Amino acid sequence: MSINPTDLPGASIAVMTLAQKPQASPTPTAEQVAWRSAQDARERHEREYEVTVNVLNLPSQHVAVQATAEAVHVFATDMDVLAAWLYEMDGTIAKVDLSSGVSVWTLHTKTLADSISGADACPVLVTVTQVSGAPVMHEIAAAVRA
Repeated sequence: MSINPTDLPGASIAVMTLAQKPQASPTPTAEQVAWRSAQDARERHEREYEVTVNVLNLPSQHVAVQATAEAVHVFATDMDVLAAWLYEMDGTIAKVDLSSGVSVWTLHTKTLADSISGADACPVLVTVTQVSGAPVMHEIAAAVRA
């Protein structure tokens, strides 16, 4: 005896099955919406940073980059990176002298504006540490906020 349903005795009846109603996805919570919004902003800032670096041929070696929803943080090991950003994008520099004999120099600047999507330029913070009292270019010293 076969267990194939078409081999069963009796007349076969065509059966129509109804499509199941698709399950509605749950409404995202406020935390999920905020997280997704922050991720979108971070990804947009990463793209804007990459475009700015590539279009203006800004230094990409000896740097660590971290994009957030608010800004792009560039940590450089060479003061020339900060100088290149200052020359190309302008901005102001904040300098903090630490008790350990190190100075932290941070340039507050921005990326190029995104003319395609209409997004504003995002803030870029280029940070370099240096031994306190070491000479720096005049243009860098002149850009330090009073």
